[in-house]
Amino acid sequence: MVALNTPLSVRLSEEDALFLAGLELEGAVTSSDKVRGLIRQARQRAQAPATWDAALAAAHDIAAPALKALRAAELASDRHSTVALALTTAVEEMLAVLLAAPAELAGGDPERLARHEARLVDAAARLTEQMLRWGVTTNAPAYDPTIVSRRVAALGELTRLITAAADRPTAA
Repeated sequence: MVALNTPLSVRLSEEDALFLAGLELEGAVTSSDKVRGLIRQARQRAQAPATWDAALAAAHDIAAPALKALRAAELASDRHSTVALALTTAVEEMLAVLLAAPAELAGGDPERLARHEARLVDAAARLTEQMLRWGVTTNAPAYDPTIVSRRVAALGELTRLITAAADRPTAA
């Protein structure tokens, strides 16, 4: 248990006091608990996570309100989108890579730079592959079943150009 021995008194606007009263922070009930929770969150944001697990946890905390709202809206509307859920998860993973970067890239080690780049490319490639898989059918598991196929179709010309460039023989 952390010793709480530094008293602090603050005056808040009515708007801030109402915000604090309605704020939901895990384990925080009183206004004092919530202020401590907000300070803890600010400290965590100011300090780069030291490990991948810590970065992933931080990314999850940042994405949690959006994910919670998405799931609540789905429950209320009795609709589900695998697309929206998977994209939210992909953003969370990419954010974790970025949050881990300061600790991983300290010192500019070329191997760590390459590993960081590989993580970013891997995450982007998995997302691209998933989008293309959804785009194979005209009915993706989404609120709007045609949203993915319309977007993927718009990328078709670029895909054809890439394929054509890869098929061209290289000059010796």
